[in-house]
Amino acid sequence: MTRTRIAALALSALLAAGGCSSPEQETADPTAGVDVDLVYLNHPPVQPVLRDIDKVLAGYQEKISVTRYDADTPDGRKFADEHHLTGHVAIAILIDGEVAFKGFPAGAAPVQSAEGDWEIKDLDAALQQRTTNG
Repeated sequence: MTRTRIAALALSALLAAGGCSSPEQETADPTAGVDVDLVYLNHPPVQPVLRDIDKVLAGYQEKISVTRYDADTPDGRKFADEHHLTGHVAIAILIDGEVAFKGFPAGAAPVQSAEGDWEIKDLDAALQQRTTNG
């Protein structure tokens, strides 16, 4: 079985279970053209948003490579620090090494101060553009 097929099956199982993968677990072919890094606090208010993000990412599984970092772990904190994600950042999505989305999507935060200026549809649009235009 190919690595891509194994990753696709793992992502399907994850989405079916309604949960998020463990830190640094790849969910797509690492030779794919677009790298997506997801840094998150694995806390209850974040988990529904992570499920929404996973649904979008699943649509690009053949075109992207996803690495996840739980910001409460040493590896997650190190990655966040290296990318200047300081303070209480609940969610950050980096596309090809650049911070593309930070904070909760608009309307999804438990408190307004934790909201970013993005929506789930913006993530989908950004991935569509990056995977189409390379």
